Amino acid sequence: MRKTRSAVVLAVLSLAMVAASCGNKSNSSTSTTATTTPGSTVTPSMTAEQTSCPSATSCFVSGNVSSVGGGVPGLFKGAQVGADAYLAYQNSLGGLDGRKFKLLTGDDFLSCSSNESLTSSQLSQVIAFTGSFSLNDNCGGQVLAKNPTVPDVSVTLDPTTAALPNVFSVQPLAQGMAEGPLKYFKSKYPSAVTKVGSLYANLGSAPAQWAGQKAAMVNQGYKIIYEKPFPPTETDFTSEVIAMENAGVQMVVLSAINDSYGATLLKDMNQQGFKPQVIWGGSSTYSGPSASDPTVVKDAGGASVVNGYYLEQAQALYLGEDAKLVPADTTFLTWVQGLYPNFNIDLYTLYGWTSAELYVDALKKAGSNPTQASLLTALKGETSFNGDNLLAPANPAGKVPASCYVLAQVASGQFQRVDMPSGSVYRCDAPYLSGS
Repeated sequence: MRKTRSAVVLAVLSLAMVAASCGNKSNSSTSTTATTTPGSTVTPSMTAEQTSCPSATSCFVSGNVSSVGGGVPGLFKGAQVGADAYLAYQNSLGGLDGRKFKLLTGDDFLSCSSNESLTSSQLSQVIAFTGSFSLNDNCGGQVLAKNPTVPDVSVTLDPTTAALPNVFSVQPLAQGMAEGPLKYFKSKYPSAVTKVGSLYANLGSAPAQWAGQKAAMVNQGYKIIYEKPFPPTETDFTSEVIAMENAGVQMVVLSAINDSYGATLLKDMNQQGFKPQVIWGGSSTYSGPSASDPTVVKDAGGASVVNGYYLEQAQALYLGEDAKLVPADTTFLTWVQGLYPNFNIDLYTLYGWTSAELYVDALKKAGSNPTQASLLTALKGETSFNGDNLLAPANPAGKVPASCYVLAQVASGQFQRVDMPSGSVYRCDAPYLSGS
């Protein structure tokens, strides 16, 4: 449970879902406040000074309902960390029109009813929702559907919620994949694309997301000879590795799996001596406290196990590798690492940060005294957004996925750009391919 290509975005979300049920290793050595009971609403203590305000009239208050606790502690905590860090950054610049930003955070504990109740309880306290991320966003989505004047600027997994006129995603998801990466691997590994194997989590919308990706791959001439869903509690993929090797798999696609599952699978493949021609995954397998310490490399057993692994995603290499190409990456890392030292930065952290950026950008366009109505109008004009190049460009208002992407490969234990246009942040060589 745990891309700008929407394909990757979808893969990422499905990965996100996979990661969610699996558990994203989001670690922090700080004493940041975390919700401890379902339905609680808190403001992260690490940033209370930056995001607190004397009264609602002196602040722009937004809400965030994400899956942080429950069966997978820290699962999508990054969504709240990223949104909180961006708003704290804006407060350091003086806020907007003399008012500061405040974030109310709620933890749904992977519970549908908690997600719905939290969304309902925050409804009257906020001007909008910002940066939420949950496998149960369809439950809060029912509340948003009944309250169409309340904007929600969040990446949403549920197709019905994503389609609501008051929901705006910085990287809209769809069932399919960006065509560019598919053409790239087909050209580079023509024999491997006819012998593809993949795993996906049997939870939430992950199966549907994989179905869309599979359809897009088949459309491009890929042949899936092994596929298998696995439970969120899976900790050993040895039997699946043996089955893939026996089936003759030459390309392992991890587009529907997160860094934790991906690392386990890579480790098991190494232990069994299974070496297909190519292994590639999406953005949910890219995370870490820094560029020099990517989670999937460390957890899989080191560089010797992961070197050669491909990554394709609709985001810049935001752990620091792309800082020279994308100056905004330095600001992102400075604030996230400054407020949450040693936090395992992941895709959801970036989604939280960029969602808050889109929210603030729209507020600035909503007039001198923004209201929910003027904010909603401003958001409907946000037809092109890239988070200062941290994201591949997408159309939040039109709900159009990104089609550009970054291609990278692990070398010496670190992610490095490969076969990318000189001086360009993204490859933009083909459209998004719907798998529906």
